[in-house]
Amino acid sequence: MTQALAAFNEHGLVLATDSRATRFDAAGRPEFFNVEKLFPLDNCCAILSGGAGVSVPLALAFRRDMERRRGMLDPEEIAAFAQVFLSRGYERYLRQHGPEPEGYRRLYFILAGYSPDSPSPGFQLFLLGSEENELPLRRIPVTDLVVMPRNLGMEMRLSQELGQGANLTEMLQMSKGFLEKMAAVKEEVGPPFYFATITREGFRRVKP
Repeated sequence: MTQALAAFNEHGLVLATDSRATRFDAAGRPEFFNVEKLFPLDNCCAILSGGAGVSVPLALAFRRDMERRRGMLDPEEIAAFAQVFLSRGYERYLRQHGPEPEGYRRLYFILAGYSPDSPSPGFQLFLLGSEENELPLRRIPVTDLVVMPRNLGMEMRLSQELGQGANLTEMLQMSKGFLEKMAAVKEEVGPPFYFATITREGFRRVKP
């Protein structure tokens, strides 16, 4: 189960995630492995996948499709298209493979981007999700931050820091500390961790 977060203020947008994923052997026992879950969609937008293992190939398929749609650059438009594309992909997967094991049926995607045409500061977050194989994916309202799975303590700390004008370096350090803490107490969360920023200059992978 992915631990991820995203947040923005006037300085820019931060994305952070672990890389641990789960698969099941022939006897139904869980096995852990590492996989990247954070991908740029273009210079100013990115997608972060989490939950059920199929989320990663779905995100990659969406990224490939976006590469053929270079004119679609507005984050709102990308999110609307992603909701349809990812819902159809998940539907095909469930039709072919059936439901995931109990407790592994949550699926979500965080889409993040910047548009100079959006209200200041121009950064946007969108959360698409499904619980218990729900279709189509729901668009879940978010503000200037997302923590998935939810962690109220981290949400409160992050909201306070955003309100006080924390810069990107401070937000990245906070994100790194949170992921390290989660990895220490949750078997399904683990390194390596991936981080990225989106500013008015575009998407950039970073190492806090």
